[in-house]
Parts: sequence; structure tokens; C-alpha cells
Amino acid sequence: MRFRRPPVLEETVDIDAEPGEKGIRRVEKLMGTAVVVDIRDPVDPELVESVYEWLRWVEEHFSVFRPDSEISRIGRGELHTDHASPDVRRVLIRCEELHEATEGWFQHRPPDRPDRPLDPSGLVKGWSIDEAALMLRMAGVENFVINAGGDILAQGRPDDEPWRIGIRHPDVPAASAARLSATDLAVATSGTYERGDHVWGGADGGFLRSVSVIGPELGTADALATAIFASGEAMPSWLRNFPGYDLVLMSSDERLLWTPGADGLLLRDLPSTRAEAPLAEDDRGPDHQFGR
Repeated sequence: MRFRRPPVLEETVDIDAEPGEKGIRRVEKLMGTAVVVDIRDPVDPELVESVYEWLRWVEEHFSVFRPDSEISRIGRGELHTDHASPDVRRVLIRCEELHEATEGWFQHRPPDRPDRPLDPSGLVKGWSIDEAALMLRMAGVENFVINAGGDILAQGRPDDEPWRIGIRHPDVPAASAARLSATDLAVATSGTYERGDHVWGGADGGFLRSVSVIGPELGTADALATAIFASGEAMPSWLRNFPGYDLVLMSSDERLLWTPGADGLLLRDLPSTRAEAPLAEDDRGPDHQFGR
């Protein structure tokens, strides 16, 4: 079962000061959501424009809603993958790797969408933000955040403090279920409040209300959040294939659960969940007990 609702723009990064002459903050709607680039270093506006030009190129070539995109043409059999753009080929190879590593839970070939036989959306948004961040780093930008509809890549520190990243509450779009203090990290979330058409799976989230994945790459984190939510398992065995990635989960009874690596990132200042509990490595689903 799938649910779809229009994307909701939520400012999940706390802004402590206006960038002013120290940087640039810009918002543009792309890939069905609002993409915020907030840079806290002196920067050439042309560099920021090049970031958005890249994201527009990604939308043009990967959109499943554009009949002339390379992804749509490949899906219809009009374009062979070998003749696609290098980035399109690279993404499709990575999708195959993720499909295998997640034991099929990450799917870029929808099993029940004949109108959309190829859809790498579960990877593309995060991957494109990773590439945009690389552009900024190569230009010498050290302190910035890119927020693509709540999936966030944070680099460096604003005003000598870590970025504060809010994980949206599944029931209250304007509220946060948890907050993280993060530097040089990516956070992607999948949940009952925003089921995109790239989420397929019989479990439909199971006892999970939301899944946030924290790690070094937003593309991989985005794909893992999608796959874990689709599987309905809090700690699928295949997660061991992805060292360096941690979880923050909300259960159906509004318990906040997390893996040990996320413990030092969580800010304990939100009474938005009924209980908090560390997530053990052998926890799989609702039949397992979580510590309080």
C-alpha cells in the first residue's frame, strides 16, 4: 500500500543568525520539494547558482514525471542504459548495489507500477545533494547545510556551534520528534507522514512511524531510510552491510529508539515522545523489548 501527499516544506535547521555578508541562504523548488542552501562562509553567488543548475540538470534527466527524461526513456525501452549519461548509468549501478545489499527492500524497479517501470527516486535526491556538497567543498566552502525537503546534509559549523537538525514529528508537521547536534553528517527520513511513490513494501512501515538514517552520505542514508521503512523492521540484518550509518526511529506508540552511534548526537530537550530507549543490535520488531 502506498500513500502520497504533497511535500511539506519544514525548516528543520535552526537558523541562529542571518548570513548577511558572511554567506548566502537561497531556496528553490526542485524535485518536488524545496531545496535550501544555507552557506555561512563568504561565497560567490555564481557558485550557488551552479549548485542549483546541477540540481535542475538532475531533475531534467531523472524525473519519472517527464516523458523526455533519460529515466523515462530507459523505462520505456527507448534508450539503452549503455547510451545514457554517465551520471545516469552511475546512479542505476548504485541502485542495483543497494537492491542487493538490502535484500531487495530498496527497489528502483517498482513491482506494481507498469506506468513507471524504472524509478530511482529513492536514491536520486540524496545522491544529487551529495554531489552538490562536493561542488561546494571543492570551491573551499567549509560551513553549509543543504536541506532538500527534510533530508539534510550538514557540513562544518555555523557560528562555531554544530548544526541543530530537527526530525519532523509524524503527526505534527511543525514539530520535531527529535533533534540532533551534527557536524559533517547527513540525515534522511522516511515515514508515515510523507510516503513518496518510491516506497514499496508489504509491511508499510510495520510498527515504525518514522525512520531517520544518519551517516556520511545522504544518498545512501535516503535509500536506507526508504528500505527500512518499507521492511517494517527496526534493525534488519542487512543493515550490517552499511557500517557508519545509525538510526533514530519512532515507533507506533511514539517511543523514540536509536542505535548507539546516534546517542551522542541526540539533544534531550524535546518531550515529544512517550519514552526514550536505546536500540539494541538484536532488536527486529514489535515482538522485541526495548529498554527504557
